[in-house]
Amino acid sequence: MIATFGRFLLVGIINTIVGLAITLFLYHFMRVGYWGATAIGNGCGILVSYQLNRRFTFRQATGGYRYWLRFLLVVVLSYLIAYRVSLVIVHHLFPTLSETIAILIGMILYTGLNFIGQSVWVFDENSKQTPGPR
Repeated sequence: MIATFGRFLLVGIINTIVGLAITLFLYHFMRVGYWGATAIGNGCGILVSYQLNRRFTFRQATGGYRYWLRFLLVVVLSYLIAYRVSLVIVHHLFPTLSETIAILIGMILYTGLNFIGQSVWVFDENSKQTPGPR
């Protein structure tokens, strides 16, 4: 489980770098607007995350529509829950702290929720299939 979580964190770093690089390239060199550049960059980061998490982190040979939809649902729900909870925590329990602290707490909660959702529901042990001989 610790090794899987380590791979999960590594994939997070990789997909963040890919998404950010694409966003900055589109924005600065291709003159794509802010919303378009961030949407395309983040979309590419999500695609990279799905592929690397499926193959590298959770070592699942099968893929497809079902896994992709579950993956997207886990990412969106993890984001909404983590960042809402972190904002409530900071505003109600620590009102003197800035929203920057809420962002940092949200990142930690998001990572944990996302990992749990992906390992339990998206790429669960029951759906893993080992690749056959090639």
